[in-house]
Amino acid sequence: MTKQFKAIIFDLDGVIIDSNPAIIEFWSAWALKEGFTLTDELIREWVFGRRVTATIEGLFSHISKERKKEIEQDGYLFDQTMQPEGIAGIKHFIEGLTKIPFTMGVATSSHHERMLQMLERVGVADHFVHFVTAHDVSKGKPDPEPYLKMAEKINLYPSHCLVFEDANSGVQSAIAAGMQVIGIGDEVTKEELLLNGALEVISNFTEIEIIGNRLQTKNGNYYLLNS
Repeated sequence: MTKQFKAIIFDLDGVIIDSNPAIIEFWSAWALKEGFTLTDELIREWVFGRRVTATIEGLFSHISKERKKEIEQDGYLFDQTMQPEGIAGIKHFIEGLTKIPFTMGVATSSHHERMLQMLERVGVADHFVHFVTAHDVSKGKPDPEPYLKMAEKINLYPSHCLVFEDANSGVQSAIAAGMQVIGIGDEVTKEELLLNGALEVISNFTEIEIIGNRLQTKNGNYYLLNS
């Protein structure tokens, strides 16, 4: 049966903006300063989809409060100054959704100002009016609060929402909230995204088409959009 949805919710980093390579480089550098190597497993567990403070607690629990604060300040500065490009196909995809028209939102662990800055950089800021950022929740992903908060904002049942996520923590958050997820990932991350509950995984938005009022992915799956 074709799945039906009334809203699409996007994560930001790794879904709308191609920021993950720079994020990995930043946290890897700090790990080396603290005497360890940041593995792929640690990156997927504690970096992708997490707030800066959560990443610090997960990776650097053994260091002093002063050093944690230094990393936190550096992390926020890094977030504000990075200049990533958009994920392949994202602008075309979002613009296509606005022509239906269709409810969209952004649920991110990032701060509001940075999110707007990144959306403007990709050229899609004007297409969004619904946001959930780090300022709006007390618990970040993988807790379901960000996506439950989004469902409240758009006045829809979570089951009516389709989410695009690239991080295990984000998939866990959306699934726990009662939403369904299409993962954005590569061959390395695909298996974990599926194990965490993603319906399927695509590499980017060139692998999904809007045909009338439905989505079709390169995997041959269909999703009906009911605005």
